[in-house]
Amino acid sequence: MIVPVKQFEARIIDNRPIAPSWRELILSWDEGAGVPTPGQFLTLRVSPYSDPLLRRPFAFSGFASTINETLRASIIYQIRGKGTHLLSELAPGGSVDAIGPLGKGFPLPEADEESILAGGGIGLGPLLYFAKALAAAGRKNVLVLGVRSASLLPSIELPAGAILCTDDGSSGFRGTPVDWISRNVSGKAHIYGCGSAPMLASLSRLAGEKSWKASLSAEQWMACGVGACMGCALPKSDGAGYMRACADGPVFDSTEINWGV
Repeated sequence: MIVPVKQFEARIIDNRPIAPSWRELILSWDEGAGVPTPGQFLTLRVSPYSDPLLRRPFAFSGFASTINETLRASIIYQIRGKGTHLLSELAPGGSVDAIGPLGKGFPLPEADEESILAGGGIGLGPLLYFAKALAAAGRKNVLVLGVRSASLLPSIELPAGAILCTDDGSSGFRGTPVDWISRNVSGKAHIYGCGSAPMLASLSRLAGEKSWKASLSAEQWMACGVGACMGCALPKSDGAGYMRACADGPVFDSTEINWGV
């Protein structure tokens, strides 16, 4: 069944800094848009003017209802350019034009698979949402978060047992999430990843070596968000064309895409 995409004005509940250049945006959610699944995304029009013209895509980092049944969706974003700078200036009480939920989310693991969630940098958002959803369903999982340095660790509640990895060893495990997984995970696992292209390539390669399933969320620039412009195309692993990150993903089985491994 095709669920219609909803466009609506979302009230800004909070827009707080959680690390240098990182923020968490919490929005009211229109019940007519349904409940987004972990791995899906929404697009926001960050300015009422024509500059910037294109909407900005963001993965859901959380979704919940409050005591008075107000639906709330959250995203974690990094201030990188004009669009996210404008977004960071939006204050609670205001509103922003939203479209969602969009895309394909993470599949559930098999009953005998260990769920390992690997996030690099801003890739934390969708995996944080997925970790909470798995825990709520009684499914054990391990969230492995990687950043360059301890100073970049976000000020946000992480699931119990989360593994912190830093490139410089300033906190937790010294190395990347891929390094930690390769040294500490054995048996039958399902890897879920979101992060930079090199990280996804490394996770795909590791999953292939270990005969693990891997579901990876691609961080592609999405101009339209609905598959019309082909601006977020990724090469298929068999060389027979491309897949669209927004409409065919953004979550893919690692064997579907040529990640550059």
